[in-house]
Amino acid sequence: MDEVTVLQMGGNSLLKAVWLGRLRLTRLLLEGGAYINESNEKGETALMVACITKHVDQQSISKAKMVKYLLDNRADPNIQDKSGKTALMHACIRGAGGEVVSLLLENGADPSLEDHSGASALVHAINADDKAVLQHLLNACRAKGKEVIIITMDKSATGTKATKQYLNVPPSLEFKDGAPPEACTAA
Repeated sequence: MDEVTVLQMGGNSLLKAVWLGRLRLTRLLLEGGAYINESNEKGETALMVACITKHVDQQSISKAKMVKYLLDNRADPNIQDKSGKTALMHACIRGAGGEVVSLLLENGADPSLEDHSGASALVHAINADDKAVLQHLLNACRAKGKEVIIITMDKSATGTKATKQYLNVPPSLEFKDGAPPEACTAA
């Protein structure tokens, strides 16, 4: 989903309830038989939508509360949408915060999964410049016994970072244009 977020609901009431932050309606829909891991045409599930949404009004609940409710009701945090992104990746990209990321990790979200562009939640957290979320992800990798090496190259002309992650695999020391990395974090 691009910066101007447009959710494709495809008639899915559960996704709309989650998007709007309506916990009671979400609960009623799930109790009425709605499938918690059903997705829209982009492959986005209710859990992903909870991590993406920025909608706030007087009736909305917090993003973390909705994520917790969905996880407590067996939402799968490792389902990938059509671009390969998981709820954890969406949370990192959209700045959902440490509480949401912690909930996802505590409920089995895999920080090492990669999307179709080869980026993991770790890479998305670095590119979003979210140090607190990155620390949660690094701690989760350490807890699973995975050593993480992240190399961020200089920004491109468009302002995007070239970031690579290595889990238990040493990187080759060949850098694009022979330039050394701008930052290297080994955990």
